[in-house]
Amino acid sequence: MKKLFFAAIALVATSFAAQAQINPRIEVAGNIARTTLTDAKGDNVTGLKIHPGFRAGVAVEIGIASGVYIAPGLVFRQEGNKEEGTVSGTTKTLSNTLNYVSLPVDLGIRIPLSEGLAVSAEFGPAFSYGVSSSFESVALVKSNLKETYDAFKEKRYNRFDMSINASAAVEFSKFYVRLGTDLGVVNNLKEAVQKASSKNNSFFLGLGYRF
Repeated sequence: MKKLFFAAIALVATSFAAQAQINPRIEVAGNIARTTLTDAKGDNVTGLKIHPGFRAGVAVEIGIASGVYIAPGLVFRQEGNKEEGTVSGTTKTLSNTLNYVSLPVDLGIRIPLSEGLAVSAEFGPAFSYGVSSSFESVALVKSNLKETYDAFKEKRYNRFDMSINASAAVEFSKFYVRLGTDLGVVNNLKEAVQKASSKNNSFFLGLGYRF
């Protein structure tokens, strides 16, 4: 019975793989990030500016029904923010960058409009790992001055992050334009004080090619 059971599973899996439509894709995009930051009282911290960055990824669209697919992928993306600080009486803009490798798992739907023209929409979670960061500081502590530091290595930020992403694309033949967003749902602060939190949020616009 066990042999028959596993043989049936293998047969179903083989049949699904043979019938499923699989389309790899690659894309690059500009990423506009802005951290949502709250203080210990839970009040929003104002004055943070948007942080332009880079985003690139690959994914595989696996058809599960007519026009419906799942799209697991691998993405490199830059999050962070910009803020103003004062050093020796001079105001300067500080750039804080967080670099992540993400694993999005999206559910998508594609609607053909005509030959070579289609629209699609995707939605799903993304699980991320912080590989590096670059934070600028204006804090002066006696003779110890750190103008830049890695927030992950300094254990100020958690490396693991989770977000909900959603996007829409217009496809021309095998090329497409995608507009989307990543909304962080996890507090990135390693040792949050009371209600303090930091969450990544970003919008992206990019070009891709679907094989």
